[in-house]
Amino acid sequence: MKICFLGSANSAHMVKWCNWFNARGHEVHVISFTPGDIAGARVHLIDLGVDAEGSDMGKLKYLLSGKRIKRLIQDIRPDVVNAHYATSYGAALALSGFKGYVLSVWGSDIYDFPKKSPLHKALLKYSLKKAGTLFSTSRAMAVEAAKYTDRAFEITPFGVDMSLFNPNKRSRPDTAKDQQDFVLGTVKGLSDKYGIAYILEAVAALKKEGQIPLRLRIAGRGPKEQEYRELAEKLGISDITSWLGFITQQQAAEEWANMDAAIIPSIQESFGVSAVEAQACGTPVIISDIPGLMEATNPGKSSIVVGRFQSVEIAEALKKIYHDGDLHRSMKEHGLAYVHEHYELNKCFLHIEALLEKAAIKD
Repeated sequence: MKICFLGSANSAHMVKWCNWFNARGHEVHVISFTPGDIAGARVHLIDLGVDAEGSDMGKLKYLLSGKRIKRLIQDIRPDVVNAHYATSYGAALALSGFKGYVLSVWGSDIYDFPKKSPLHKALLKYSLKKAGTLFSTSRAMAVEAAKYTDRAFEITPFGVDMSLFNPNKRSRPDTAKDQQDFVLGTVKGLSDKYGIAYILEAVAALKKEGQIPLRLRIAGRGPKEQEYRELAEKLGISDITSWLGFITQQQAAEEWANMDAAIIPSIQESFGVSAVEAQACGTPVIISDIPGLMEATNPGKSSIVVGRFQSVEIAEALKKIYHDGDLHRSMKEHGLAYVHEHYELNKCFLHIEALLEKAAIKD
């Protein structure tokens, strides 16, 4: 197939999609509002002079780009068009008058955007109405999106490359109680919606008890980084906390594999890609009780579920994993099996490939 994606060329998720389809022998094009190079794909930049992190007023230019998008698609002559993100690329394509395309919703376009105003809500509804086929990364997000459309969604999880994310990336010996540090952490954006503060509070409580030799590793960047560093200092855990900043996928695989427990206590998340990666590396996960995360794990077997905003419950879950070696081993085995069955990269993308072939534009 000749595939034309509409999405940000500097997005790790878009790169993953392009790499897989290119490796399968498809001709891949990307129409992007942001510059970026993707090996094996041709990127068509529409430079609107808009910062992706800018205001909604500035992003109104996205909605005025429909004619340029339509002309590019006509020049490319793809077999299928797939817009990613309903309220920027999807909305622009909807307003262009182009028909028969696939729309993939991502998360904040469904969870955050329509709550800003009646106009935002109306734009989302229009975008969902105009697409030919709708994709959602998770069942949980499809349920949320059903507030704005009565149309059905195909469920298309991103999947994880188990040749990259796997237990062999571990360079530490398995934890032996009282013999080495108990390493825990997360690889997430440093913003409130990912619950980083509750990780810090839980670790501080455990350090105060003094029974577990803790080490905390936090990878990622975000607007709350300085605030979290100051909180760690205030809680007295700076000496056992490492702030890793932005890390590559290879480094992320190594971090997850070398943790004894991964903590993902998000307040909001459409799907738990990070939880899938951690399980693929054989690491038990502690997650908050939001549908997107519970869908990404096997609750009670590969994950321990805690309430949102509950640092005390996180601390208790960590103690269970530390003190119960059989539980740790069982969670590792269940996590690996769950990811292999449901979220192995090739299985997920073969499903997406079949759906795109089905949605191909008919002459």
